[in-house]
Amino acid sequence: MKSVRLEERITEKHVKTFLDIVVLAMLNGEPMYGYKIIAAIHREFGVLLSPGSLYPLLHFLENNRLIESSFDKGKIVYQVTSKGKEKFEKTFNAYRASMQRMSHFVKARGGFSP
Repeated sequence: MKSVRLEERITEKHVKTFLDIVVLAMLNGEPMYGYKIIAAIHREFGVLLSPGSLYPLLHFLENNRLIESSFDKGKIVYQVTSKGKEKFEKTFNAYRASMQRMSHFVKARGGFSP
């Protein structure tokens, strides 16, 4: 039971730390509005983000031209740009390499296979 809560806390930490990667990945699949992004993250990871956590990131991503927004039926819909797709790919590859390094380190120093 405790390991489940620990896993949930670690998942929440990863989602919040790498929220930019998560959002770019989601928008790579389809354009979405903010509430739908929050709902999808909650459904996928069990992490409930506040709008105050998501919208500043969406504005940051838009200001850096990684996503763009448009209006659809009174809602702001976000979609990833080609620059955002490139940034997502580079960032995700760096994340994956970092996690592999961490895994190898823990395995070598911790005496067990993670």
